[in-house]
Amino acid sequence: MSLQSKHLAALKLAALAVASAAVLTAVAADPAKVENLRVTNACKYCDLTDAALSGADLRGADFQNANLAGANLSKADLSQRPMEKRTLSTSFESANLKKANLSEAKLNGANFQGAFLRDANLQGADLSNAVFPGANMKGANLTGAKVDGAKFDGAKLCNTIMADGSTNDSGC
Repeated sequence: MSLQSKHLAALKLAALAVASAAVLTAVAADPAKVENLRVTNACKYCDLTDAALSGADLRGADFQNANLAGANLSKADLSQRPMEKRTLSTSFESANLKKANLSEAKLNGANFQGAFLRDANLQGADLSNAVFPGANMKGANLTGAKVDGAKFDGAKLCNTIMADGSTNDSGC
Protein backbone atom coordinates (compact mmCIF):
# COMPACT_ATOMS: atom_id res chain seq x y z
CA MET A 1 0.00 0.00 0.00
CA SER A 2 1.49 3.33 -1.03
CA LEU A 3 1.89 6.25 1.34
CA GLN A 4 -0.80 8.15 -0.58
CA SER A 5 -3.22 5.20 -0.24
CA LYS A 6 -2.51 4.96 3.50
CA HIS A 7 -3.13 8.70 3.88
CA LEU A 8 -6.40 8.42 1.94
CA ALA A 9 -7.53 5.46 4.05
CA ALA A 10 -6.73 7.40 7.24
CA LEU A 11 -8.77 10.38 5.98
CA LYS A 12 -11.73 8.12 5.18
CA LEU A 13 -11.54 6.58 8.66
CA ALA A 14 -11.43 10.05 10.25
CA ALA A 15 -14.42 11.17 8.17
CA LEU A 16 -16.36 8.08 9.25
CA ALA A 17 -15.59 8.81 12.91
CA VAL A 18 -16.80 12.41 12.55
CA ALA A 19 -19.98 11.26 10.78
CA SER A 20 -20.67 8.69 13.51
CA ALA A 21 -20.26 11.35 16.20
CA ALA A 22 -22.68 13.62 14.34
CA VAL A 23 -25.29 10.86 14.25
CA LEU A 24 -24.92 10.29 18.00
CA THR A 25 -25.24 14.03 18.64
CA ALA A 26 -28.37 14.22 16.52
CA VAL A 27 -30.13 11.77 18.84
CA ALA A 28 -28.65 13.05 22.11
CA ALA A 29 -32.05 13.79 23.66
CA ASP A 30 -33.28 11.03 25.95
CA PRO A 31 -36.33 9.46 24.24
CA ALA A 32 -37.96 8.89 27.65
CA LYS A 33 -37.72 12.62 28.42
CA VAL A 34 -39.18 13.50 25.02
CA GLU A 35 -42.07 11.09 25.65
CA ASN A 36 -42.56 12.50 29.17
CA LEU A 37 -42.73 15.99 27.65
CA ARG A 38 -45.42 14.86 25.24
CA VAL A 39 -47.46 13.30 28.08
CA THR A 40 -47.02 15.95 30.82
CA ASN A 41 -46.30 19.05 28.70
CA ALA A 42 -43.45 19.91 31.08
CA CYS A 43 -39.72 19.46 31.01
CA LYS A 44 -38.34 21.55 33.86
CA TYR A 45 -34.58 21.24 34.36
CA CYS A 46 -34.40 18.49 31.73
CA ASP A 47 -31.91 18.01 28.93
CA LEU A 48 -33.39 17.96 25.43
CA THR A 49 -30.15 18.80 23.63
CA ASP A 50 -30.63 18.35 19.87
CA ALA A 51 -34.18 17.05 20.36
CA ALA A 52 -36.23 16.66 17.18
CA LEU A 53 -39.50 18.39 18.06
CA SER A 54 -40.31 19.94 14.69
CA GLY A 55 -44.05 20.47 14.26
CA ALA A 56 -44.85 19.22 17.78
CA ASP A 57 -47.93 20.45 19.68
CA LEU A 58 -46.33 21.91 22.81
CA ARG A 59 -48.84 24.64 23.59
CA GLY A 60 -48.31 26.00 27.10
CA ALA A 61 -45.33 23.69 27.74
CA ASP A 62 -42.98 24.44 30.63
CA PHE A 63 -39.29 24.34 29.71
CA GLN A 64 -38.08 26.28 32.75
CA ASN A 65 -34.31 25.82 33.15
CA ALA A 66 -34.32 23.14 30.42
CA ASN A 67 -31.42 22.59 28.04
CA LEU A 68 -32.73 22.77 24.47
CA ALA A 69 -29.40 23.67 22.87
CA GLY A 70 -29.51 22.72 19.21
CA ALA A 71 -33.09 21.45 19.46
CA ASN A 72 -35.25 21.62 16.33
CA LEU A 73 -38.54 23.25 17.29
CA SER A 74 -39.29 24.58 13.82
CA LYS A 75 -43.00 24.87 13.09
CA ALA A 76 -43.78 23.62 16.62
CA ASP A 77 -46.84 25.10 18.32
CA LEU A 78 -45.60 26.59 21.57
CA SER A 79 -48.35 29.17 21.83
CA GLN A 80 -50.64 29.75 24.78
CA ARG A 81 -52.90 26.94 25.91
CA PRO A 82 -56.25 28.01 27.31
CA MET A 83 -57.02 26.25 30.57
CA GLU A 84 -60.41 27.00 32.11
CA LYS A 85 -60.38 30.76 32.71
CA ARG A 86 -56.64 31.27 32.55
CA THR A 87 -54.08 31.04 29.81
CA LEU A 88 -50.82 29.15 30.25
CA SER A 89 -47.91 30.50 28.24
CA THR A 90 -44.86 28.46 27.33
CA SER A 91 -42.07 29.14 29.80
CA PHE A 92 -38.47 29.10 28.60
CA GLU A 93 -37.31 30.87 31.75
CA SER A 94 -33.50 30.44 32.00
CA ALA A 95 -33.61 27.73 29.29
CA ASN A 96 -30.60 27.07 27.07
CA LEU A 97 -31.78 27.54 23.48
CA LYS A 98 -28.35 28.11 21.94
CA LYS A 99 -28.57 27.50 18.18
CA ALA A 100 -32.11 26.12 18.58
CA ASN A 101 -34.28 26.18 15.47
CA LEU A 102 -37.53 27.93 16.37
CA SER A 103 -38.30 29.08 12.84
CA GLU A 104 -42.00 29.58 12.17
CA ALA A 105 -42.85 28.32 15.69
CA LYS A 106 -45.96 29.68 17.39
CA LEU A 107 -44.52 31.33 20.48
CA ASN A 108 -47.07 34.03 21.21
CA GLY A 109 -47.06 34.98 24.88
CA ALA A 110 -43.96 32.86 25.65
CA ASN A 111 -41.73 33.77 28.59
CA PHE A 112 -38.01 33.88 27.69
CA GLN A 113 -36.86 35.52 30.94
CA GLY A 114 -33.12 34.91 31.31
CA ALA A 115 -33.11 32.44 28.40
CA PHE A 116 -29.93 31.80 26.40
CA LEU A 117 -30.96 32.31 22.77
CA ARG A 118 -27.50 32.85 21.32
CA ASP A 119 -27.49 32.18 17.57
CA ALA A 120 -31.09 30.87 17.76
CA ASN A 121 -33.16 30.80 14.57
CA LEU A 122 -36.47 32.60 15.17
CA GLN A 123 -37.15 33.44 11.53
CA GLY A 124 -40.85 33.78 10.84
CA ALA A 125 -41.79 32.80 14.41
CA ASP A 126 -44.88 34.28 16.06
CA LEU A 127 -43.39 36.13 19.05
CA SER A 128 -46.47 38.29 19.65
CA ASN A 129 -46.65 39.34 23.32
CA ALA A 130 -43.57 37.24 24.20
CA VAL A 131 -41.25 38.65 26.90
CA PHE A 132 -37.44 38.53 26.87
CA PRO A 133 -36.19 40.26 30.09
CA GLY A 134 -32.55 39.35 30.69
CA ALA A 135 -32.44 37.01 27.66
CA ASN A 136 -29.15 36.65 25.79
CA MET A 137 -30.09 36.98 22.12
CA LYS A 138 -26.61 37.56 20.75
CA GLY A 139 -26.53 36.50 17.10
CA ALA A 140 -30.20 35.43 17.06
CA ASN A 141 -32.13 35.80 13.80
CA LEU A 142 -35.70 37.15 14.02
CA THR A 143 -36.11 37.97 10.33
CA GLY A 144 -39.79 38.05 9.43
CA ALA A 145 -40.92 37.21 12.97
CA LYS A 146 -44.20 38.64 14.30
CA VAL A 147 -43.20 40.80 17.25
CA ASP A 148 -46.41 42.75 17.98
CA GLY A 149 -46.49 43.39 21.72
CA ALA A 150 -43.18 41.56 22.32
CA LYS A 151 -41.02 43.07 25.06
CA PHE A 152 -37.25 43.02 24.57
CA ASP A 153 -36.54 45.30 27.56
CA GLY A 154 -33.38 44.13 29.31
CA ALA A 155 -32.49 41.58 26.61
CA LYS A 156 -28.92 41.44 25.31
CA LEU A 157 -29.33 42.23 21.60
CA CYS A 158 -25.83 42.04 20.17
CA ASN A 159 -25.51 41.27 16.46
CA THR A 160 -29.18 40.29 16.59
CA ILE A 161 -31.08 40.40 13.32
CA MET A 162 -34.46 41.93 14.10
CA ALA A 163 -37.81 41.14 12.46
CA ASP A 164 -37.39 43.92 9.90
CA GLY A 165 -33.94 42.64 8.87
CA SER A 166 -31.97 45.36 10.69
CA THR A 167 -29.12 44.42 13.01
CA ASN A 168 -29.41 45.48 16.66
CA ASP A 169 -26.17 45.89 18.61
CA SER A 170 -27.67 47.67 21.61
CA GLY A 171 -26.43 45.13 24.15
CA CYS A 172 -22.85 44.62 22.95
